[in-house]
Amino acid sequence: MNTIFTLSQFVHITASALALVLFWILALLKKSSVNHSRFGRYYVYAMYTVAATGVAMATTGLIDPLAVIKQPETAPAALAEQIADRKNAWIFLIYISLLTLVTVRHGVLVLRYKALRQQLKSPLHMLLMLSLTLLGPVMALWGYQEQLILAIIFGLLGTAVGAGFLRYSVKATLTKLEWWIEHLGAMIGSGIACYTAFFAFGGGRLFIDHGNLRLLSWILPGVIGFVVIRYLSRQYQRRLAN
Repeated sequence: MNTIFTLSQFVHITASALALVLFWILALLKKSSVNHSRFGRYYVYAMYTVAATGVAMATTGLIDPLAVIKQPETAPAALAEQIADRKNAWIFLIYISLLTLVTVRHGVLVLRYKALRQQLKSPLHMLLMLSLTLLGPVMALWGYQEQLILAIIFGLLGTAVGAGFLRYSVKATLTKLEWWIEHLGAMIGSGIACYTAFFAFGGGRLFIDHGNLRLLSWILPGVIGFVVIRYLSRQYQRRLAN
């Protein structure tokens, strides 16, 4: 288990770092250009790797926590608390991985098929969107019980995102170039998940002695991403109206 966890962790960190860089490269490149398409594929591969290795890490940790904790506490009570904390982090990581997978996959399918949304109604994609939507309240309730504010926030966010994807996939008609706005929102959403996970598992250690800064580092990517999505969506809607 330790070998699987260590290898998954290394690949996860590497892919996450790559995705964080590629996210901003894509933001700066001209849309629909050859380079945008090429780096977009790299970003998608990196994010799929992040999601897969996140699940691998969390699963091995939940199955055998003692095998993957590098410095376990010696006192039984402290060890039990340490294992409980790690398990909470791994459960949250699984949901973040699901959010990452669904947002990236939805963004890719929307761009690939544009107004032809039949592939968005495939059993696999519908199952993923439903899972993200229905598990959100479960995650939020669990976060409330465990006093994990990040789990509450992302449980509610996952429900909103999944429900939005489902609505787009089954709605009767689309407005002109609505698929482009949907693609944009999904890909920015995937970046929010990636940055939030980075700050939660990495930045959290940086601000370990500053509770307010830790909370801000968790919430800020989502707030910025939401503002950017709303701004760009309105910009494109104005262009389409003219």
